Amino acid sequence: MPNLSLFAIPAYWLLSMLPNLYAIHLAARSNNGVWDNTSPRSAEWEERVRKSTTSEQYNTYIRSRAAHKNGFETLPLFIGAILAGNAAKLGPEYMNMFVGVNLVLRVVYTIVYVRTTKNSSSYFRTVVWFAECYYCLWVFTKSGLVLMEE
Repeated sequence: MPNLSLFAIPAYWLLSMLPNLYAIHLAARSNNGVWDNTSPRSAEWEERVRKSTTSEQYNTYIRSRAAHKNGFETLPLFIGAILAGNAAKLGPEYMNMFVGVNLVLRVVYTIVYVRTTKNSSSYFRTVVWFAECYYCLWVFTKSGLVLMEE
């Protein structure tokens, strides 16, 4: 079985970009198809998006941007776990399972983040995030234990 784990890094990057592309789509749609790319993180642009959208649309826009940022905040942990697992030779089956589960968790996290509108249901998103991070930390631990025995 081939070890596909390194290919999961660009896949995770792309999954982390999708909510931002959705946010851009929402903002452009509410601004006559215009997305101001000169300063998309400026307070002025955020205010323009807020004023041109309904409260529900703006909150979806904000959650989409936050899901995007969270993906890139978690990406280094994921990359590190992949590199550690491969350095420890955890094997293709284990590594493929790890990255597959992690990518599914990222998809679930993103969908839940973008679509959740109630505080009570936002905790599921947190559980998914912890599961994703915990799995990465477990791979670090497992890798460390293997390398310690060499």
